[in-house]
Amino acid sequence: MRGDIALFLGLVTVIGGGVFAAIFLLVGSDGAGSNACANPLLPIGESDISQKGFQTEDVGMGRVFQAASASNLEAANDAFYGNNSEIHNFTHNIDAGLRDVDEELAIDLCESVITLEEALYAEQPDLALIASQAARARALLRDAAEALGYARPGE
Repeated sequence: MRGDIALFLGLVTVIGGGVFAAIFLLVGSDGAGSNACANPLLPIGESDISQKGFQTEDVGMGRVFQAASASNLEAANDAFYGNNSEIHNFTHNIDAGLRDVDEELAIDLCESVITLEEALYAEQPDLALIASQAARARALLRDAAEALGYARPGE
């Protein structure tokens, strides 16, 4: 009986160590290996990357913020992903071009959008977090418009 327990504990130790090693290799020693924003986001569909596109995005992200602020998760989700995912897709489609001009801003925007996406799909969505990330993403998108040579939307 003790031999079985010792064997079981030995296997748990080996398997656990293997899992730890795999996670360490995937993440890397600097903790950034699995960061979804370490590289440009892949484009999704097509977006109007222009002054008008940024204006449309600004209005749409404002709708996400307003809906979340009013505790309407469904409307926030529809505002972000609706209309053939125009707003969501835009955030992906400007990433590579923005990185060419301001990589730090592109990474900040990417991280904000991913946090927003995760909050929208959380098991127990935090509407305050959704609203704050929509506001943050909107501000970063305004910065992105300027970085790419367009007038700052919404002002």
